[in-house]
Amino acid sequence: MGRAHTLRQRFQSLDAYAKTLDDFSIKTLTGGVLTVATALLIAVLIGLEFAAYRRVEQSAELVVDRSRSEKMLINLDITLPHAPCVLLGLDVLDSSGDTQINLFQHVTKMRLTSNGTEIGAYSTEAKAPVPPPATNTDGAAYCGSCYGGIEPEGKCCNTCDAVHQAYVRRGWAFTDPDAIEQCVREGYTARMRSMDGEGCRMHGFVEVGKAAGNLHILAGESIKLGGEHTHTVYDYMPRNYDMTHTIHRLAFGSEFSAQSSPLDGVGKTAQSKHAQFQYFTKIVGSEVRFLNGTVLRSNQYSATEFVRGDARAAVSRRTPGLFVMFDISPMRVIYTEHQRSLGSFLTSVCAIVGGIFTVARLVDGVVFRAERVLKEKRQLGKQI
Repeated sequence: MGRAHTLRQRFQSLDAYAKTLDDFSIKTLTGGVLTVATALLIAVLIGLEFAAYRRVEQSAELVVDRSRSEKMLINLDITLPHAPCVLLGLDVLDSSGDTQINLFQHVTKMRLTSNGTEIGAYSTEAKAPVPPPATNTDGAAYCGSCYGGIEPEGKCCNTCDAVHQAYVRRGWAFTDPDAIEQCVREGYTARMRSMDGEGCRMHGFVEVGKAAGNLHILAGESIKLGGEHTHTVYDYMPRNYDMTHTIHRLAFGSEFSAQSSPLDGVGKTAQSKHAQFQYFTKIVGSEVRFLNGTVLRSNQYSATEFVRGDARAAVSRRTPGLFVMFDISPMRVIYTEHQRSLGSFLTSVCAIVGGIFTVARLVDGVVFRAERVLKEKRQLGKQI
């Protein structure tokens, strides 16, 4: 029993927090005000510290891009208010020699009135085509001629669009639809000319190889002939157009918070029908590593621009259009999400509480002593 009492006394002698009896403590108005202010300040600072603890931050790291044979999505949403949808082609050419024309599998062309109101999605086929005859002149089941184009699987081209696609597969220009029985029956030429004065909005995505190249929207039909890629505006197509445009969205890959897409919201007005707009972009591969372990691979870019549209363009062979030239950077930016640890948060809370209470006690002591000195001087002055 005596040994336990001695051990208790030894630990008691180590107490760094000596207590004072209530009879020997003095509570003042200044101390009460300071206590309330201290409590409010501690609550505010702990709240700010908790918000910082919960905040997810990103750190960036620049590394050499070692990826190979990646595909890249180009997400686009572009309005051309003075160019009809029937007139516009969307093609991609890259440095490997790959040429993709009329990339509308995942891109929708929306027809617009002259004041920007949507009419509906553009289609190469007539909304209510005149049905073909049931039989040919010889009494056999009707099978429309493809007029020398490459025939589809069914060997028949029963609509104007089917003949057009047969020409495209052959690499021929579709120059005279009025000489094609199916097009005359459907009123193809009149339908094309009726779109004069309309606008067009393209939105969707195209998938390309990750190599330097260009994406362009040009007036006229896109055809590949003899290894050459050309655009031709035929006489039956609308003639009143220019390449005034607004880029609502242009991104190379999936969207993420730190992504830089400087062409979003850019709009340009063509000063002449022959204006050609060129945007030169430098694409930097980007990777986001989230806290939950998932990884998002995308891209961002910087951009400069150039416009060709002077008087000499009218007599040149330059085709009016919008070009997005893209070059691939050999570097990749890796964004890693991180969050403060619980231990760091608790350490900060202890530092806030301890530091503020310590400073408050010092201030309270200084104020109490100053008040006591002043009080003693007043009493001394009254006695004199």
